[in-house]
Amino acid sequence: MKFLTYCLLLFLFFLQSCKEEGVVYNDFVKIEESSWKYKDNLSFNFNILDTINAYDVYLQLRNTKAYNWSNIYIFSDINYPNAKTRRDTFEFYLTDKKGHWLGKKSGNIIENEFLLFKATKFPITGAYNISVQQAMRDTSLEECINVGVKIKQRKRP
Repeated sequence: MKFLTYCLLLFLFFLQSCKEEGVVYNDFVKIEESSWKYKDNLSFNFNILDTINAYDVYLQLRNTKAYNWSNIYIFSDINYPNAKTRRDTFEFYLTDKKGHWLGKKSGNIIENEFLLFKATKFPITGAYNISVQQAMRDTSLEECINVGVKIKQRKRP
């Protein structure tokens, strides 16, 4: 019995050590039929309780190697608890100049993590929403599997 308890504790320790430090929010939305349409507004809801510390906000994208473009344009809206909204437009590169995929590769899937906002402070406590839309000329981006948002608290110097 002690051996099983020891093994369980060891497993839980290793599981905890795999968790990325400082992440306060991390969620993905599955793209239906791997086809991200320009009208698809992907929504991520989270709560902020700490207005003192700064956060890095990342966009995460999983696509296959059959994705047709070397980049992606994104519209991003942050909806604040006081009903104000901030809209930004981003361009992210998925390949280098020679056409080699950037990001983490696993078989046919490429996973990229792009910094949306560096060292940003959320000024109000409460419920926030980040919505993301693709802003490419194609009305449907084929071979996009998942889109995610990760929020990570920055370490104090």
